[in-house]
Amino acid sequence: MFIFTSRRRVGVVSGSGARKGGKVATASTRLSVVSSSCGRNAPEPLVAALSAAGDRIRVRSGHMLISEGARSEDVFFILSGAVRITIFSADGKEVTFRDQPVGSFFGDLAAIDGGRRSTSAIVVEDGEMLVVRASDFRACVFGTPEAAEWFAAHLSCQVRLLTERVLELSTLNVRSRLHCQLLRLAAVAGVQENAALITPFPTHELLATMIGTHREAVTRELSWLASTGLVEQGRRQLRVVNVEKLAGLVRGRQAADPMLPPA
Repeated sequence: MFIFTSRRRVGVVSGSGARKGGKVATASTRLSVVSSSCGRNAPEPLVAALSAAGDRIRVRSGHMLISEGARSEDVFFILSGAVRITIFSADGKEVTFRDQPVGSFFGDLAAIDGGRRSTSAIVVEDGEMLVVRASDFRACVFGTPEAAEWFAAHLSCQVRLLTERVLELSTLNVRSRLHCQLLRLAAVAGVQENAALITPFPTHELLATMIGTHREAVTRELSWLASTGLVEQGRRQLRVVNVEKLAGLVRGRQAADPMLPPA
């Protein structure tokens, strides 16, 4: 449980997003930008509508905002900090889907179809969220053709990204899956002059949960990449020296099997 404040109330939020009671407060909930899963910014009128509909909460690292299988429908927009989207198998094995950065949002699927939560969302960096009720979220994203088109594109991007991940897990070996994940992280960090600095760089254990392997395999493959000069490892950071050459390793693997997904 943790305290939240908004310009409308002060109360408590549980890990599943339930809210309780309160009194009037004065805190701005203004969103500056909302980005889709493919990096496309939401129309300004939609951002303004979501800002007006939401409540601001303060969250601390380690808190579970959404629990897989729970009945809750709030949508969360990240104002600051970071959240990890993950799922746990019956035997406790963790599979990490992605880390959500500032400006992104999550929890929208349950808000649309009323189903149970399909994943868990865990705070990994202290920050603030804007929480929007499902009914308010639907009214905002379906309120205008422009907003609905933007949200449809967001859902389409999610399907494409998940399809890519499934194909990678099904057809690529650990080395190539790690290369694909490094390329994704490099793209998020920003590629300049064919190089990218990924910081903070995920732990080897976290990378393993992202690509479906164990920590030792990630450590071994990163050491191999460093020995080739393709990457330079530092304290909580990794520099991809030649992004195009790294992508070429994946394309070379695909050339041997044309059914493999694109880099």
